[in-house]
Amino acid sequence: MRQSRKHKKAELTQKLAETNEELGELNRALAVQMITLARQTGELEPLREAVKALRSARTYYSFERCPREHAEIQQAMADTLLMLGKQQGDKESLEKAKDAYRGAITLASMLGDEAMREDLRSNYRLTLALLGQTKQSRSLFKVA
Repeated sequence: MRQSRKHKKAELTQKLAETNEELGELNRALAVQMITLARQTGELEPLREAVKALRSARTYYSFERCPREHAEIQQAMADTLLMLGKQQGDKESLEKAKDAYRGAITLASMLGDEAMREDLRSNYRLTLALLGQTKQSRSLFKVA
């Protein structure tokens, strides 16, 4: 009897993991469709819905279990927030994009994906520029 409870628990745990993976994929697919809709219509509401779907998808993909997917979702969220911030001139979305890019850059570094990291850094710099936070290089004469 005890063995069957353990077996049942293992089955339920496996089923939960599979369901969570499906929910993650569905939210990810929803976000892609919302971004496509926003691009086709020029409306901003689908971008807001895409951000919600990506946040939800991220909860189902832990970095430990699905590192590549987690990093891609983080990147998609940052890109969507950047798009939303740019189109609306929304500083709050740009600030969130900046934070999302930082996290995604870290994840790309942990994955050892230099191409992804460079793409993210480029968009991060663009986000900083839109926020008016471009880094000024200090003159050597002023440092001394």
